[in-house]
Amino acid sequence: MIDKNSHTPLYAQLKDIIVKKIKSDLFKVKSQIPTEKELMGEYRVGRATVRKTMSMLENEGYIYKKRGIGTFVARKQPVVGFGPIISLTASLEARGIETENVIISKGIIVPDEKLIKDMKWKEKRSCYQLKRVRKIDEKPLAIEKSYFSEEFKIVDDRYDLTKSIAMVLLEDLRLTIKKVEQIIVPRLPTIEEQRELNIGNETLLLEIERWIYVEGFEEPYYYLKFVILGEAYNLAF
Repeated sequence: MIDKNSHTPLYAQLKDIIVKKIKSDLFKVKSQIPTEKELMGEYRVGRATVRKTMSMLENEGYIYKKRGIGTFVARKQPVVGFGPIISLTASLEARGIETENVIISKGIIVPDEKLIKDMKWKEKRSCYQLKRVRKIDEKPLAIEKSYFSEEFKIVDDRYDLTKSIAMVLLEDLRLTIKKVEQIIVPRLPTIEEQRELNIGNETLLLEIERWIYVEGFEEPYYYLKFVILGEAYNLAF
């Protein structure tokens, strides 16, 4: 059922419900699915929520519409699109979920010994740091801390750093990724994270560390450390 207290948007929850019904043959291929009004009544959501859900399902190829007749199931699997595994923004947008990235701080710093070790750099040197809070429907879902080789500073006045950083690397800077390393560890939030994410002390978080190596650089070009609500990670991936 729809959980109106969840961080997951209502339209995404409704989409998941309908997809499960399609995959389990409760809604069979070529069969007609309930009308907007019927879905609004059954799940107690507004027309805008239902229409956004239908748009997402249609874009992914699950359903199709017959003008003046209704909406029908097209297939049991989505039409696969390219969504870089290194981009949370791309993963969410592929599901039709709009995110907001709020910049908390950015600029050149000199990392301390612990950060140098975390970044897997051999020597201390300046790096470009970017801290953002990720939000869905104005609700915070992740705290993201990014550290780049100092060369990344050229993007500061050229590109919108509230957008997908992965897309800046791949499409704007046209960097070639050689290798990605990643660690995911479940844990409970710190007091600071409870405040920034507006959560309780028993809310499950996933702490993700990611090192991205690009051509032309021996050490990681991009080190990412972020914590995300467990339910939001499941939503994205």
